[in-house]
Amino acid sequence: MKENICAEHGKAAAAATQLLATELTTCAVLYGSPPIRLELECSEDRLSVSVSHSTSADDVAEVPIDEAGGLRSALLDKLARSWGVAQIDGGRRLWCVLPTGAPPGPFVPRQRTSSRPAPSRW
Repeated sequence: MKENICAEHGKAAAAATQLLATELTTCAVLYGSPPIRLELECSEDRLSVSVSHSTSADDVAEVPIDEAGGLRSALLDKLARSWGVAQIDGGRRLWCVLPTGAPPGPFVPRQRTSSRPAPSRW
C-alpha cells in the first residue's frame, strides 16, 4: 500500500492510512465475501480509504462496531476526519477520510460585489 499513497500529499498520513486500511480490510474479510477491493483517493488536504466487499446481508449494521472482531470506533474517531459503513449494490463499503497534514488550498478573499460603499470605521 505504501507505494500507492500519494507521495506529495499523503506522506504525513501514511502510517494512519495503513492502520485504518488494515482495520477496514479485516472487517471486510471477516464479515464479507470476495471480491474485496481497496481504494485510495488523495487530494491536497485529505486521503480517502474505501474497502468494498460482497455480502448477502441486507443490513449495514451487521458489521459489529466496538465488539471483538468488529470495527473499532475509538481508533477510527481518533485518526479519521469521518468514517462509515454504507450499503452498496451487492455488498458493503467501509470507508474513512484522513487529513494529510497539508493545509487546504490558499485563502482567497471574496471580492466585494455590492455597489454600496463599505461601512466606515469610527
